[in-house]
Amino acid sequence: MKVKNIWSSTQSLLVVFNYKDDDQLRDFRKSLDLMLNNSQVGRLVIVVNIPKEIDKATLPPHFLIYYNSPNDYTFFGKMKDVLLQTELHKNYDLLINFDTPNDKVMMILKDSHIKKKVIVNAEDSFFDLSLSSAIEKPSEMLNFVTTTLEKINLYD
Repeated sequence: MKVKNIWSSTQSLLVVFNYKDDDQLRDFRKSLDLMLNNSQVGRLVIVVNIPKEIDKATLPPHFLIYYNSPNDYTFFGKMKDVLLQTELHKNYDLLINFDTPNDKVMMILKDSHIKKKVIVNAEDSFFDLSLSSAIEKPSEMLNFVTTTLEKINLYD
């Protein structure tokens, strides 16, 4: 009997991270592409939390990336981006959140069905597993996360 691990059983993945600069975003995209080419993930959604000073139109478009800005919410905290809200309400096998979670996105995710929730370089009681990486380079950080998740067996 083959034992499944968290990473090998992931078919739908939601990745959330905070934008720092264009280089970080580009490196993250390239690293995610490489990581996913060697995986069984069939559905991926990436949410990039950006500061309100940054215009989304200046960022490179990508069909898997949703840019999330504080400007994307009404006065009462309701998300204006209907497509992103729909994606966040879908079921996922795995959520990987890098750095401090965005409170408004977290409110929506708490109503979603996500089997396993991992946070990297931060802590929050919503998550099942908290990982700490001293590495800042996206490719090495993603490698660390997937390698760690491959070591954790799943027992259904």
